[in-house]
Amino acid sequence: MERLKGKKIMVWTFMGNARMYEALEKYGDRIDTIGLFSFKVRATGEIVESGVTISSMLPYINRYRHIKWLLTIANDGANSIFRALRDNTNGAQELFLSELIRIMKKYPWCDGIDIDLERGDDYSTHAESTTMFKNIYNTIKAYDSSKLMNICLPGMTSVNGSVGGENWCVYGDLDPYCDTASIMSYGMAWSGSAPGPVSPRSWLEGIYDYAVTVMNPDKIFFGMPAYGWNWQIYDTPENLGKAYRGTSHTYYAAKYWMTGVYNFTDDAPPQPFIPIVAYWDDDNKVPWALPHVYDYMEGRDATRYSYPLLSASYNGRQYLTAYGKQQKSAFGTVYVDHDAMPDSYSGVVSVSNSVTTLGDEGAATYHFTLAQAGTYDVAVKLGFPFWDKNSIHISLDGNEVDFFENRLWWPYWRTTFWAVLKKGVSLSAGTHTITISLGAKGVQFYGFRVCSSFSEEPTVGEAEYTLAPRHFKDVNGDMVGPATGFKLTLEMLRRKADSALVWYEDFRDDNPLPQSYWKTLSGEWSVWQDTSNSMNRPYSQLEGKGQLAWNYNNFSDIHLRAQIIFPETFSGKAGVFIETIYCCFNYDNQRIELYEGSTLKGSYATSFSKTSAANIRSNPSFYTLEIRKRGNQVRVYSSASNTLRFTATCSDVTGYAGIRSDNKVHCQLLRLGDAWTYEPYERFDVLMPDGAFKTYGRLSRSNCSWDDEFQVFTLTADLEESATRSESISLDYDFFHSDMMPSIQCGNDYSVTIILRDINIWISRIFLGDGDGFSILYYQDVDSLVYWANEAAYRWKLRGMCMWSLGQEDLRLWEWLPKQIE
Repeated sequence: MERLKGKKIMVWTFMGNARMYEALEKYGDRIDTIGLFSFKVRATGEIVESGVTISSMLPYINRYRHIKWLLTIANDGANSIFRALRDNTNGAQELFLSELIRIMKKYPWCDGIDIDLERGDDYSTHAESTTMFKNIYNTIKAYDSSKLMNICLPGMTSVNGSVGGENWCVYGDLDPYCDTASIMSYGMAWSGSAPGPVSPRSWLEGIYDYAVTVMNPDKIFFGMPAYGWNWQIYDTPENLGKAYRGTSHTYYAAKYWMTGVYNFTDDAPPQPFIPIVAYWDDDNKVPWALPHVYDYMEGRDATRYSYPLLSASYNGRQYLTAYGKQQKSAFGTVYVDHDAMPDSYSGVVSVSNSVTTLGDEGAATYHFTLAQAGTYDVAVKLGFPFWDKNSIHISLDGNEVDFFENRLWWPYWRTTFWAVLKKGVSLSAGTHTITISLGAKGVQFYGFRVCSSFSEEPTVGEAEYTLAPRHFKDVNGDMVGPATGFKLTLEMLRRKADSALVWYEDFRDDNPLPQSYWKTLSGEWSVWQDTSNSMNRPYSQLEGKGQLAWNYNNFSDIHLRAQIIFPETFSGKAGVFIETIYCCFNYDNQRIELYEGSTLKGSYATSFSKTSAANIRSNPSFYTLEIRKRGNQVRVYSSASNTLRFTATCSDVTGYAGIRSDNKVHCQLLRLGDAWTYEPYERFDVLMPDGAFKTYGRLSRSNCSWDDEFQVFTLTADLEESATRSESISLDYDFFHSDMMPSIQCGNDYSVTIILRDINIWISRIFLGDGDGFSILYYQDVDSLVYWANEAAYRWKLRGMCMWSLGQEDLRLWEWLPKQIE
């Protein structure tokens, strides 16, 4: 019927609870397809009956003849079973196919089979996996061509686009071998993930924008959860005696939290019973709540924050972060503040009030006068604009100090910094002399200060928040607060350590390839920028062929990373190089290859594809390639997860480094790091509301030495960074907790200060809650499910919506769904 186009509904009988039977009793006329979740397959291929019994379903099967009743066979996510069936281990697939016929014969009224095989392997097994589904489909159709086959598929945003590693699944390959397909686009958030929508908009849009291009939309059921999760965020899972923070719940369990029926002290005192209201996430179209949270802030809600912290937004998170360390300096009382203009100079010198730059045999002299004798600090302001412009000699009254830097990762290259010329020096009243002289051409001198107390340190910034806990009204109408005390929880995003940054180039600057920094060794290179975008630093791409290098020929032990985009006309090789060592994608061979000169040193078979001209700017496919050279050992990595592919022995070369390509290629990122020194993205400190101070996040490491000033570590052995630690860092948002704070009281305002010690940490949210328990709760209600059902029908023009699972939903939903029969 045309009125039902796009509005078919499929569910499964997994729950077996009273509401499942209530929904069947009252609303069976609203359902098109039901998967009878009553069959499990073993690794041998044998099918056994388990779960909701077929006999309990017979009254509904007999009553609702319009429903397509499918026998669901599941492996409960066991990879070993999936593998055995796929590979026909000991005849497992053959037995499985015969078992399908057996159960269809046992239940001849069934309309077909629903295959729910999950946790397959990676893309390398996609052909074998597709063949398994082809064999299942052909077996069912050979037995009875009228029998239907539904397949349950993981959410995929592309080929190789599974967030859960289910890259065996290729929608386009499987499309011929099913009558319908239920895409399980639920589970992005789960018990062990960071709290959030179970089916966020960005994921759903990625899945179905892709799916409709490679599958028949009339076959596709849009998968939505009927359930939600409640993540306890007041302590670690270990301290709570749980494997994960999250607990699954139905709509009605969420309703009990909202109406104050449940609490975190076993639904009994001492924690009060507090009814609350939910928030509506209008982007993801889903309700959420914060049981027993008395105040919370997003990262950007800081009452103040200091540079280099910046406010940014991603997928609805309004966070603070810093991308680089800045020098923080203090001078006490400044007695002399002298600019860069010298009193006299000789040799090649460029002078001005703002900066003096030394050339061949350059020297400059400055005089200053003190009114009285005393002990002083003298600080100079310098600039080292490039790695070979890195030394200067400066004397105070004839006592010379050499300033020199050779650490590639040092964060103050190409900017200004203050340094101590003399600390606690005794100076007489009268005139004194500072002289600067050439160490390396191009070094910049910006002036000096004579002061009472000079200090400097690198900083990542700090943010201060004001929290205002207030009493809530409980179910009895009484104003209440925590019985035991408050706890503070911080939601932070940390990352694994990366090579200490030397240069990050995304080609977005106004002058993206200045000749002072870049050198074209061969070919032609240019930068395309999205001039239609009014943003500061719009998206850009380097494009060209030949060799482009940093204008410095003394690189040796470095780490290079590039994100390469292949245009539709590309052929040959493209990658990164260090002098004669060349690591590349060989497009024609579909391999990653490492060369020294013309000698192939190693390779790794993989796959990559070109991007059409229509998508090259707006939606390119990019591929990450990395090389880490330490002496004569070269490691090669690829993919967004920086996976080590192989190691080779090469000559210990020194020279230029950059990007190289046989033919015109595009690149959206070129990153240069140190080969031995790493920068962690993990530590932060907190000044708590009760005045306590606590440090979080720093991992214990071995086989390395620490630089306490800049908080970086250098390996003392040729290892992978992961081998220096036993603890891992979550790739998701994580939570950090205070101790119980009994002194905090409702009715007062309190300050919290977060001090970042490492860059690239996101301050996401902070929560002040009842120390006996508080949480983040997401659930699906009728508004959410109806919205996405309409998107499935009218935006993507799919078959309809499938919902996991019957009996978990807000029963009001059914009143808003059309009857499947007249």
